[in-house]
Amino acid sequence: MRQLLALVCAATAVLAPVPNAVAANDVPDLGPLIDDSGPLPGAVGDLTGIPDLAFTTPFGMACRKSRGKVTHSVTCTGNFVGAQPGTRSVRLGTVYADGSGPAQFLPMAPDGLLGDPAKVPTTMLQIGHKVVFWDFSPTESLVCGIPQGTELACVLRAARENGSKSGPPVTHGFVISAPQSQVF
Repeated sequence: MRQLLALVCAATAVLAPVPNAVAANDVPDLGPLIDDSGPLPGAVGDLTGIPDLAFTTPFGMACRKSRGKVTHSVTCTGNFVGAQPGTRSVRLGTVYADGSGPAQFLPMAPDGLLGDPAKVPTTMLQIGHKVVFWDFSPTESLVCGIPQGTELACVLRAARENGSKSGPPVTHGFVISAPQSQVF
């Protein structure tokens, strides 16, 4: 009886869903979307020169891709359908073009996210469209888009996790969609 109970517990632990996790094959394919991007940086060294960009969606989300000295982030606020109660924003960060861990749902919305429209252009991202921030290779890109049936998806593909000299490529991001919004 104990062996059966142990087997059931082990099977339950393996089969139990991980909250807010997305399997790699569940990451939306943003490739076929209409590209609304401007000129793209040619190499990782050019990332320090790309400007911030603010965008909104038809679903009431407001987002901003911003950069620090070596970091970049996409932060969005709005109504996160299917997210945990109390979610007010989501953030996906990078260091250079490397991953810096999974995106995170956050309980607070940043003040002044869109910034001064005179300094940070704002655009409306439409359904079926995407904006590419960089696309150096199949394992180095940052893209946000709205595929059919999704309110917003942002996907970072990085050659490695920040701080790792080697290691497998990583994919981080978020998907805002009913019935469950997810971070990965």
